[in-house]
Amino acid sequence: MANNASLEQDPNHCSAINNSIPLIQGKLPTLTVSGKIRVTVTFFLFLLSTAFNASFLLKLQKWTQKRKKGKKLSRMKVLLKHLTLANLLETLIVMPLDGMWNITVQWYAGEFLCKVLSYLKLFSMYAPAFMMVVISLDRSLAITQPLAVQSNSKLEQSMISLAWILSIVFAGPQVNHYS
Repeated sequence: MANNASLEQDPNHCSAINNSIPLIQGKLPTLTVSGKIRVTVTFFLFLLSTAFNASFLLKLQKWTQKRKKGKKLSRMKVLLKHLTLANLLETLIVMPLDGMWNITVQWYAGEFLCKVLSYLKLFSMYAPAFMMVVISLDRSLAITQPLAVQSNSKLEQSMISLAWILSIVFAGPQVNHYS
């Protein structure tokens, strides 16, 4: 829906949503054919993404259980676990919200829920992006300083923690911005 993109920049976003689409000859807005296609594709991708991300997490869990006691998960598997969690979070929040928004055409859930869901949506979009940055930095360091990275799990944990914290912080303005 074209109006959704412009409303996300509107300072009165949550309040304006119900009044965003003008009535045409007294009729409420309806879901168009292109909207139905978008919803269908979104929910199909939601199912695929959920299934693949969840199955990868289960596979990682099996690897974790099979490893010898005292042996840690490899750096790359830890990074992939966090990326998969972030992707699954994005899948479970962004896709259903966008699909439902396209179905209802308007927002009916009130100001508070709008703010909370806007925050969660932005947080879940930042998290995978930051995890990709962490993986890129880790791979770059592994190439340029292989001995230093190999034994430095604190650096890895710090980068992962920073990625999650930055996702939380950068999504924060969604809560207060529309007050």
